[in-house]
Amino acid sequence: MAQLQSYATDSFPERLRLLRRKKDWSQGRLAQKVNIDAQRISKYERGLSTPPLDVLVGIARALEVSLDYLLTGKSYGADKVKNPLLIEKIEEVDELPGEYQQTLISVLDSFVKRYKFEMLASS
Repeated sequence: MAQLQSYATDSFPERLRLLRRKKDWSQGRLAQKVNIDAQRISKYERGLSTPPLDVLVGIARALEVSLDYLLTGKSYGADKVKNPLLIEKIEEVDELPGEYQQTLISVLDSFVKRYKFEMLASS
C-alpha cells in the first residue's frame, strides 16, 4: 500500500502519541486495536516510519478522530459539529435528491439570517 509521507505533517508523531495517551492506552493496546505490532506504533510515534493508508484509517478509527485531524491536526467536517443530532440529520438530508437539499439549505439560510439579524437588533 502506498505511503503518505508527503501528507503526514511533522507533528503527526507527536499528535499520535498524545491521542494514544489521551485514551490512556499503551502502544501495544493501540497496535492490538489496529491489528499491527507495537513496534510499528513505536516507529510511527518516533517519526521513523509513516503508516500506510489502511493503517492510518485503522488508527483514526481506534482513536475516534478523523483522518484529516490525525494527519494535520485540523478538522474539516462533522468533527466541528457539536450536536450529534445535527450530524444524523445532515446524513439523512445528504441522501435526498438535489432539489430537496437545495430547499432545505434555503430554509436553513433563512433561519441563520433571521438569528443574526435578531442578535444585531438586540445589541
